[in-house]
Amino acid sequence: MSARPLLDLLGARWRVGVPAAAVAWDEVAGFALGDGTLALVPPAWEGGPVLRPRKDGGAELVPLTAPAPPAARVPAHRGACLSVVADPDGGFVTGGSDGRVVRVMPDAEVRALGHFDTAVSLVATGPGGWRAAATGRTVHRFGCDASRIDVDGEVMSLAVEPSGARLAIGHAGGVSLWAGGGSPRVLPAPGTLGVVWNRERPGSFTGDGTVHAWHPPETIALGETVAAMAASGDGFVVAVGGRVLSWHPGREPIPCGVANHHTVTRIASHPRRVLIAVGYDNGAVVLCQPDSSSLLFIRAAGEGAVTALGFSPRGEHLAIATEGGEIAVLTTADSLFRDDTRAA
Repeated sequence: MSARPLLDLLGARWRVGVPAAAVAWDEVAGFALGDGTLALVPPAWEGGPVLRPRKDGGAELVPLTAPAPPAARVPAHRGACLSVVADPDGGFVTGGSDGRVVRVMPDAEVRALGHFDTAVSLVATGPGGWRAAATGRTVHRFGCDASRIDVDGEVMSLAVEPSGARLAIGHAGGVSLWAGGGSPRVLPAPGTLGVVWNRERPGSFTGDGTVHAWHPPETIALGETVAAMAASGDGFVVAVGGRVLSWHPGREPIPCGVANHHTVTRIASHPRRVLIAVGYDNGAVVLCQPDSSSLLFIRAAGEGAVTALGFSPRGEHLAIATEGGEIAVLTTADSLFRDDTRAA
């Protein structure tokens, strides 16, 4: 395989002119853009590049014969589109600076779910019929179980439990676990900035560089600002400065890849393999593994910091966005990887 970045060989780029705040996957990748639109791009197309397994092992690149189609732009908000997640019934849910929560249907029809007097900073969906949105220090649940709660400080993060039983809400007072009805259970972690669920329990990080796992509670103090956190199997992955660390509660954290003098801005875990996508403040993207210094070069530096990064549900594709207004999709076929990268 060539030493060129994989995105140049197995992907496509679109210049949309504005940064993307977030990305989510349905059948296509949906990027929440600063001009209020949701950009929709396909992961594959007729005449696109293909990585074909060889009978004797390895893989063969079939170069593209036709360019990628233009990105579709769906006008979702009057202002910036601040958050996007996949809807369990297809399409996407977005929140915007105009105070609207909308569902973008698979055919690109836009349906309003809610309208508030202040910006909708975050949205979340998941099993159990969860469709939720955050406005300031309030979280709203939509649907037949419509309800709302106020938490202790501005909502910084939302994550639905894999079983659908609860929504984890990260805020200044800690992490609230809300089942959608009455008072939530509050886990004490003042200054919480982010929260995620792994297969077993929630994890969170605070502004002082402390990372928590809950039930039972375990903590590591990293002494540096944590920029991002992701779940990986029954563990977690955190970005600290120019480093990425893998942490399974009860063990010491171990490095993924190598430390970089550029700051990590986004990370994403492959849903089926022990692989981490890492985006930096200079626009570069790599793939790495815990306890290995090997790197797979995905995207070269340029176009500003990586602002959004996400694998498709089965990990066949990776979506990337930068501050300079470029969005991209890469095919991450299984034939690229060794079998020992498969998750247990």
